[in-house]
Amino acid sequence: MNDIHDWNEWIGTDEAGKGDYFGPLVVAGVYVNAECQDDFLEMGITDGKKISNSRVHKLADWMWKHYEQHIIVSQKMPQEYNSLYETLKKRGQNLNTMLAKLHVKVIQMLANRMGTNCALVDKFAHNDVITPQLVQRDIEIKQETGAERDIAVAAASVIARDAFLKGIESLSQKYEMQLPRGAYQVTEAGKEFVKKHGGKALRNVAKLHFRTTGNVLA
Repeated sequence: MNDIHDWNEWIGTDEAGKGDYFGPLVVAGVYVNAECQDDFLEMGITDGKKISNSRVHKLADWMWKHYEQHIIVSQKMPQEYNSLYETLKKRGQNLNTMLAKLHVKVIQMLANRMGTNCALVDKFAHNDVITPQLVQRDIEIKQETGAERDIAVAAASVIARDAFLKGIESLSQKYEMQLPRGAYQVTEAGKEFVKKHGGKALRNVAKLHFRTTGNVLA
């Protein structure tokens, strides 16, 4: 962690669901200081994408129970996601703009709540799309590739992954079919969904701008 920053307290953010055809897009932020850093390390918190779903749920439940005030989650369920994406596309913008808005929202809310002005983001775009959207210019933001090696970003990745898994499961229950994770081998599930619920309902469970949509509706 010391190769990224030397902060004593800071916010880490990460997202989940960006590459999944079904389910929400989630961005989570976690505030870390010396006290909770030791607790997080002792719990074995690490990159949520590299541990089992059951472990993700267990760690997330523990963080929510003991450090609820340190956590902010912002998510877009598919219906809202698709509407926002269509609006951004008309403006010549893209998914990175949506992600930046969610990261900024989480950072500013946590910064105001916890009184810190340092944040580390797991970098998701070549250009800096986050800083231009900041309202509070006194927040120092670092964007780092592979930032999950930082304990705050790792914690955020666990929270984001947990929220994504719960989001896709809630949609699966609502529409009475198991929606698969990921972006590959999901076409058949999409076709099954359309057969049961109709093409218009697809926007309620899937990210329509994926190429998969064309195959699903073909």
